[in-house]
Amino acid sequence: MNELKSLTAVLLASAMALTATNVFAAPAAKPSKAEAAKAAAAANQRVVEYPELEKHVGAKITIQTTNNTTRSGTLLRYTNVALSVQLGPEAGAIELSVPRSTVRQVAVSVAAADPLFPNDTFKQEAAAGAKKN
Repeated sequence: MNELKSLTAVLLASAMALTATNVFAAPAAKPSKAEAAKAAAAANQRVVEYPELEKHVGAKITIQTTNNTTRSGTLLRYTNVALSVQLGPEAGAIELSVPRSTVRQVAVSVAAADPLFPNDTFKQEAAAGAKKN
């Protein structure tokens, strides 16, 4: 009888420990395709300072604002006062002007390195050996 009580106590303690560690919880949901695409895009971006955006006109950027919004698109115009961004078709394909005072952070997309030629030496050698007319 004592063995039965101790076995019951051990099983009860094990069940409580499993419940406390959430072993029986449902598995986490898979991210949607849109969330996966945003995560991949974020991995290929680097944060830049506002004045540096002058060099990145025409590049894909992501803007986080003080209004807790995030906008992604192509940088059309840069001024010291505002940015103009062409949003993608998922956001209505409109041109949006964002005042500098509302910009919290800006990230610029960087080109991924070619996995076959990570150092890009072929292009460098071709450029060095190219003749100009």
